[in-house]
Amino acid sequence: MATAGKPSGKLAKNLVKYGVRYGPLVVEAVRHGREPAQQAVQAAWAKRSARRKAVEHTLTVRDGSLLKVIKDGQAIFFVFSGDAIVTTYPPVPQSAYPELLRHADLDKREPAVVLAARKPKIAPHLPKVRRKR
Repeated sequence: MATAGKPSGKLAKNLVKYGVRYGPLVVEAVRHGREPAQQAVQAAWAKRSARRKAVEHTLTVRDGSLLKVIKDGQAIFFVFSGDAIVTTYPPVPQSAYPELLRHADLDKREPAVVLAARKPKIAPHLPKVRRKR
């Protein structure tokens, strides 16, 4: 029981030691790498939010379905009501719809029933709580 306080003291000591040693390097790396890192994070966030919005919209439309089309490395989600296109996420001009759907297989649309039944891929992963006895 006497070693209960030691690990946290050792941890604090190591944090200070490595912070002083490598802190300036980390600050410089963040300054130079901030812009590309922010762009990558924003692109990933936009993709994730576009799909989430498309699924939510699909669930509110009568006979809704969702189709994912890739154009120039970017995913575009089409929301259908029956066979009619309602909208796209991210927004795309309507004049571009025929070009985007020219080679798409419309039979691969996911119905709203399947989307509603699917578990969310991103779930909070919390560590298990271990209680001392």
